[in-house]
Amino acid sequence: MISYMLKNKGLISMLASLFFRRKFFIFFKILYACFAVATSEIMPIENNYSKDIQDIIAKGKLIVAVLKIDNPPFFMSTPDGKLDGIDIELSEKIAKELGVTLEINRTAQTYDEVVNLVATGKADLGVSKLSYTDERAKKVLYTKPYATFRKAMLVNRLAYAGIKRTRQANSLSELFSQLDSKIGVVKKSSYVDFARNIFPNASIHEVENWDPIGIDSLLQGKILALFRDEIETRKFLLARPDANLKLLSLIIKSQQDSIRMVVPRNRLHFLLWINGFLETNQIQYDADMILKKNEKYLQKLNELQGTINHK
Repeated sequence: MISYMLKNKGLISMLASLFFRRKFFIFFKILYACFAVATSEIMPIENNYSKDIQDIIAKGKLIVAVLKIDNPPFFMSTPDGKLDGIDIELSEKIAKELGVTLEINRTAQTYDEVVNLVATGKADLGVSKLSYTDERAKKVLYTKPYATFRKAMLVNRLAYAGIKRTRQANSLSELFSQLDSKIGVVKKSSYVDFARNIFPNASIHEVENWDPIGIDSLLQGKILALFRDEIETRKFLLARPDANLKLLSLIIKSQQDSIRMVVPRNRLHFLLWINGFLETNQIQYDADMILKKNEKYLQKLNELQGTINHK
């Protein structure tokens, strides 16, 4: 037998080669079959996603428009160059749920520009403490609210006491709806429209920003009141206790402000998905929750700044 094997080495080598080749071929057939089964189970699910979702997944990222100017605790840059805040956390959760990375677009100088980035398709989502206005709703779709609080005013205490003595009114709207009532609002914000609707006869003055320009105008007596929301008025007075001697926050209890995200007007399924996401995760902030968040963020920022300074 041994002598036979020695004499027929070539034949044996050929048979061995065929054997292993066949084994190799069978192995790859099995591997291909497994891959085909796995693919057939996965692909239909992905193919069944709506075009809205598929488009975001295909590019591998969610582009979110956020205002360039910080507005704690909603969105802000930290001392170490990162982004933080309620709106940033919310955007991160949405991107994670979609299985994509998050890209923040902060080119918008105004709230209206945030909406325009979404309306023109340069962003998939606008998350920037956005209020609802009829004009913006002509361009984009609004989600359900994820935060709700009341509209408010910062007024000069002495001036307010004076007009209360000289004017008869049953509401703040009536009290301030006079031609000589100069009310300041941040330009190209939803509060421009809100002010014109709530105080139809007042003189509405658009200011470049809330602080320092708006606040300085109020302290210098150039305007009677600054109109915004209770978060901003309360946040300012908490940060500047000395200002409490001159300024007073007036909350308009009958006027709520609902904060929402915006999506492109042709992305109806994405809108429904976002609404479902908000409901499932029970995301709904009120004024007290937001101010508590603000306090935590301030503490966190101070600690971080202290660490950076120490280094």
